[in-house]
Amino acid sequence: MSVLTDHVGLEVTAASQEAVDAFDCTLVAYLRFGNDIGDLLKATYSLDSEMLLANVLRGYFMQMMGVRALVPKAQQALEAAQGGTAIATPREQLHVKALEAWCNLDLFGASEAWEACIRDYPMDVLAVKMLHYSHFYVGDSINLRNSVGRVWHAWEGREDLETYGYMLSMRAFGLEETGDYAQAESLGRAANNLNESDAWAVHTVAHVCEMEDRQTDGIVWLNAKGGYRNWNNFRHHLAWHKGLMLFEVGRHDEVLALYDDGIFDPDSNEYLDLTNDISILARLDFEGIDVGDRWNVLGEKAKGRVDDKLLAFVDAHFALALGTIDNEAARNYVSSIDDYRDSKDDTYAHIAQVVGYDLCDALVAYRAKDFVGCVDALEPVRDHVELIGGSNAQRDLFAQILIDAAIRSEQWSLARSLLSERTALKPRNVRAWRQLSMTLKSMGDDAGYQLASIKADAAGRS
Repeated sequence: MSVLTDHVGLEVTAASQEAVDAFDCTLVAYLRFGNDIGDLLKATYSLDSEMLLANVLRGYFMQMMGVRALVPKAQQALEAAQGGTAIATPREQLHVKALEAWCNLDLFGASEAWEACIRDYPMDVLAVKMLHYSHFYVGDSINLRNSVGRVWHAWEGREDLETYGYMLSMRAFGLEETGDYAQAESLGRAANNLNESDAWAVHTVAHVCEMEDRQTDGIVWLNAKGGYRNWNNFRHHLAWHKGLMLFEVGRHDEVLALYDDGIFDPDSNEYLDLTNDISILARLDFEGIDVGDRWNVLGEKAKGRVDDKLLAFVDAHFALALGTIDNEAARNYVSSIDDYRDSKDDTYAHIAQVVGYDLCDALVAYRAKDFVGCVDALEPVRDHVELIGGSNAQRDLFAQILIDAAIRSEQWSLARSLLSERTALKPRNVRAWRQLSMTLKSMGDDAGYQLASIKADAAGRS
C-alpha cells in the first residue's frame, strides 16, 4: 500500500494510482447519479480489493439504500475498512468513524465525523456529499446549506476541477431549501452549464420553479434538461417534479400518463421511487382522480418494507400507502413504530419520538377518513415535520393533507388559518387560493370569498 493523491490532491491509501483514479471515477458517477456506479466501484475493487475508501464507500451505499436487511452488508464493509486503519490517513480514519456511527444507526454521530473531516480537509467531496445526505434526512436545512459554505473558501475559482460543478449544485440546493431562490437558480443553472449530466443542478432549478409556483417555467426546464440518458433511478424523481407541476396547473390526465411512463418503475422497490409514486397518487386523490389499482401495487411493496425503520421520511409514505389498501396493516405498522421508539436509542427512534409516530398516526387516520383524528394528531406537530427529512417540496404533501383534513372535517377556522398562511407564502398558488375561497364561502364570508376567487384567477394568469 502507498499514500497517493486523488484528483483534488488529497492523500489516499491504495495499491496503485490506477485504483485511486478508478475511485475518483466512482465518486463522480455517484455525484451525477450515474447508472454505472456499481460497475465503477467493482472496477476499483478489481485494482485494489483492500482499498479503505472503497470499502467505506460501499458501506455508505449500503446504508443509503434505507433497507435494514442491508445493514449487515454495511457492517461487513466497515470491518473491511477497519482492517486498513493502521496505515490509513487521518482523513480516512474519520470516514471509518462516520461509517461506524452509521452502522450503529447514529446518523448524528456520522455527521459529526464528516463535519470534522471537512473542517480539516475542505476539498473532501465525499464528506461534503455525505453531509448533504445526512443533514437532508434529519431535516437540518441550515447545515445542509452551511456545510457547503464552510468549505467554499477552498473551492472558489476551482472550475478546473471536474467536481467543481457538482459542488456548485450542492451549494445551490442548500440555498433553495433555505429560501434563497434567486441565488439558488443562478448557481443551479451555472452548474448545469458546466455539466449537462449534473442531475442535482437540474433538480435544484426544478425545486426553485416549484417553490415559486412557476409551473410553466419548470415544465419547460425539465422538458429541456431532464432527459439525460445515463442517470440512474433519479430520473424518475425528476419526472416526479414535472408531475407536481402538471398537477398544480390542473393537467391531471398528463400527470397520470407521466406516472405510468416516467415516474413508476414496476421493478423497483427503492425508497425514492416508492415515495415519488405514493406522493403523486396522494395528490391525485385530493382531486378525486380515479387512479385504478395503482395503490394496490404500492401498498404491497410497502408491506415488504415495514421492518426497515431507518428513515422517518420514507416510513411516513409507507404509512400512507398501507392506510390506503389495508387499514389493519397500517394500524399495526403505526403500533410497531410506537414500540420501536420506546425500545431503541438511535436516530430513527429519536425522530419517531418527536414527530414520526404522530405523523404516521395522522396519515393512517386520514386514509381511514377519520379527518378529525388526522387533524388532532398532525396539527400539534406540523411545525416539526421537517425533522423527518426530505425537501420542502416533498414534505409539502403533509401540509396539504392537513389542509384537506381540516376542510373535510369542516374545521373552517383552522382551514382558513392554514390557507391564509399558505397563500401568504405562495401567492401564486392557484390551488391554495381556490381552497381558501371555498373555505371562506363555507364560513359565510362572501367578501373574502370574492377576493380569494379574484386572487385565484390572477394567479392562474401569472
